[in-house]
Amino acid sequence: MAAPGSGLRLPAGEGGGSAAASSLSMERIRSLTDLPELEAAYSRLCGEEKGVEEELEALLEQQSTIESKMVTLHRLGPNLQLIEGDARQLSGMITFTCNLAENVSSKVRQLDLAKVETMEVDLDLGG
Repeated sequence: MAAPGSGLRLPAGEGGGSAAASSLSMERIRSLTDLPELEAAYSRLCGEEKGVEEELEALLEQQSTIESKMVTLHRLGPNLQLIEGDARQLSGMITFTCNLAENVSSKVRQLDLAKVETMEVDLDLGG
């Protein structure tokens, strides 16, 4: 068993020290028999409890802010859907305009070629 003041280091798998669970397993606590070990475990658990309480307090202090932001996000949802629809429509219009511009450009090139050919024929005919 661990000596008093050793911090009761646990083997892998006997606790993770995360905020969600104690670093001491119930099985490990039940196996303690010496008073110094029990006191060390109690002290460690009290420290963990204080840390969890502080974390909980910090979270509770943020609760109203988070709830307020959630309400705002909930209100923004429909507007964001409208904006998404408008953005898709605008994208479609831009694509259509781009295709139209390419077609017009192609027609202008064809007209320029026809004009050049017409001018060459006109020159050949003595125009």
